[in-house]
Amino acid sequence: MRRLTTILAALALALGLAVGAPAAAHADNSAIAINTKDGSSVFKFAFAIRHVMSPIVDETNSAVSFASCTDCRTTAIAIEIVLVEGNPTIFTPTNQAIAINYQCTLCNTFASAYQFVVQGSGPMHFTHDALRELHSVRKAIRELEDQNLDPFQLQAALDPLIARIQNVLATGLVSGPIDEGDNDNQDNPSNGPRPPNQPGETSSTTTGPGATATVPQGTTTGTVTTESTPTTTTGPTTTDTTPTTTTTTTTP
Repeated sequence: MRRLTTILAALALALGLAVGAPAAAHADNSAIAINTKDGSSVFKFAFAIRHVMSPIVDETNSAVSFASCTDCRTTAIAIEIVLVEGNPTIFTPTNQAIAINYQCTLCNTFASAYQFVVQGSGPMHFTHDALRELHSVRKAIRELEDQNLDPFQLQAALDPLIARIQNVLATGLVSGPIDEGDNDNQDNPSNGPRPPNQPGETSSTTTGPGATATVPQGTTTGTVTTESTPTTTTGPTTTDTTPTTTTTTTTP
């Protein structure tokens, strides 16, 4: 148990998170699933829309899935949309997914993180139709909890839902200040202050997705990690990180 606690503490420190702390206690978006009960299932999903007007864009999106049990399922999915309203001087958004099996037998452990950054010259918000579509996508992701899917099936189910989010970002954003009710941020309510009224053009950045998974074929104590590489710049930028999926399999 002491070694398990040490692993969790080290993991929390590496991610800049506090195990057990509520998501609203910090600015980052995180889904943390910890499963230590045999035969059980843990599913955590975090979703956030953030408006950033400061010169520093350093939002972090994290999905962490940890399992130490027998015949168990552990899933963490984190999705963050960052609307950058202005011209930042430092641009270091971070997207990371970590899945860990520790002395785990017959475990499905899955973590997937998606971070989308859209930059405009002024304030912007989603249309009502776009918000309805985002709400529908979030509902569909939450419903994955009851479908008893393995990591490969989960990723296959997520892919078209993420494509729908990308379509919303391409077609459902308009310039102008946020109206009451225009920001649907239900799964992780932590928006920035309302921006002033000024026009804006947008460009899109995707940092991620990053995904890790471990699948059952015996007992494993290994760790698999993927992380997007942040960048620092003195002006607006658009960067793309190649999607990665890592799967580990162990045999008895």
